Amino acid sequence: MFKVFVSYSTHDLKNVTELQHSLVGTGVEVFIAEHSVVPSELLTEKISSAIAACDLFILLWSAKAKASDWVPQEIGKAHSLNKIILPLILDEGLELPGFISGLKYLPVYRDPQVSMTQVQDFVLKQFRTKQAAIRKKEQEEARNLLVLGGLVLWLFNQK
Repeated sequence: MFKVFVSYSTHDLKNVTELQHSLVGTGVEVFIAEHSVVPSELLTEKISSAIAACDLFILLWSAKAKASDWVPQEIGKAHSLNKIILPLILDEGLELPGFISGLKYLPVYRDPQVSMTQVQDFVLKQFRTKQAAIRKKEQEEARNLLVLGGLVLWLFNQK
C-alpha cells in the first residue's frame, strides 16, 4: 500500500477535498486528519504515526497553514524523517518555510485543475516506483531462497 499524508490548515478544507478527489481510484491511502482520526483518538499520536508511515507528504501551503500551530510541526516531522515532501502553494506570493524553502513546488493558485493533474501524476509515479522496488526485492529474495535450496540439496547429496 502507498500512503500519502496531507498537511493543511482546516481553513483550506475545500482544497483538501479537491486533492482527495483527484487521488480517488489511484490505489493510494490518503491520510487527512479531518477524516482519518475518529473522536476519542489522540490526535498528536495518530498524526505522528501517520507521518512516520507515509510514503509521500503533501503540503497544502497557504497563509492559514503558515499561521497554524500544527502544519509547521508536521513539516518538521516529515523533514526529520526524510520523507518526500510535495509542496502545493495555494496563495500567490507565499514562500515555503525554512528547511523546505528550496523545494520545487506546484503553484496551485495559477491553475488548480492543472495542478491537481500534476499531483495525481506525481503520486502515481511515486506509487509505481515503490511497487517496482518491492517487486525487485521479492525477486531477489526468491532467487536467494532458490540458491540456498540448491546449496542444501547439494550438501545432502555429498558423500
